[in-house]
Amino acid sequence: PLNYDASEKIGATYIQSKLTYNKLEIIAGLRAEHTEQGYFLKFPTEGAQNEGNQKYTDYLPSVHVKYGLHKDANLRFSYAKSLNRPSFFEIVPYSQIYEDYKERGNPDLIHTTAHNIDLRYEYFPRQSEQVMLGLFYKNIQNPIEFGMMSGFGQDTYYMPMNFGDAYNYGVEFDVTKYFSRFGIKANYTFTHSRITTTKMEEIPDNTGGGSGHTTTYMDQSRPLYGQAGHVVNFSLLYKDTYNGWDAQLAFSYTGERICIVSRYYNRDSWQAGYTQLDASVEKQFKTGLALFAKASNLTNSPMIQYV
Repeated sequence: PLNYDASEKIGATYIQSKLTYNKLEIIAGLRAEHTEQGYFLKFPTEGAQNEGNQKYTDYLPSVHVKYGLHKDANLRFSYAKSLNRPSFFEIVPYSQIYEDYKERGNPDLIHTTAHNIDLRYEYFPRQSEQVMLGLFYKNIQNPIEFGMMSGFGQDTYYMPMNFGDAYNYGVEFDVTKYFSRFGIKANYTFTHSRITTTKMEEIPDNTGGGSGHTTTYMDQSRPLYGQAGHVVNFSLLYKDTYNGWDAQLAFSYTGERICIVSRYYNRDSWQAGYTQLDASVEKQFKTGLALFAKASNLTNSPMIQYV
């Protein structure tokens, strides 16, 4: 089932205009993209079309406004429409059997589009230093999420799906500060995301002394697949440009998030919040040679999934 040809052809055109007046700068544009995605299975698969393709055209407007508060600080506002295409593998109707579950591609998967609004204050006190505070909102149509889905006989598959529309909003903070050759870099993002989908609920049917179940359907609002509410990154930096040294000790925290969307009410699988500590160092020589080393997950933090 994994022997296939996949293709993607993209044609795009873009028009842009820029206006500058004193401390105000406005950039507006429109991008048009035409996409053709397709696949061809080398070996026929039962219940799947041997060949398929998708064609679609998107018009993506954008406007970006920058106002210079003073020499080292700006206020930015932007709106942009964006898209996210399915990967080659996601639209191929393959089917694989694993020990605990079955997996399947989805040739009917729809690409994602989003309206993005951002407001950001930025301050650059010195070279290589910055302070940024931003607010954002995203209205997302047809986000691609992975879940356990039925509808293929008696089987349930782990597969990519479009469950409906969603939205994100939140705040982000980023700061970089150096003290001679040493520095710190920290950022934090809070994201509130919501999507409402219809799920099944099996209610015990005790009428007449029976032990059966009655299946009902109800809407449930939840965070988007893979979207953590809290993300924190903190790094200790060392930079010696004259002698060619660049080193970093990086700590990161990602909050809990959904990793499998269930077709049943309140039964999504969640990945617990986790931390990670990484280190890297680079040495550049005047001959042009550079050596780089990196160590990941120094504290051996586990990734825990609740099923």
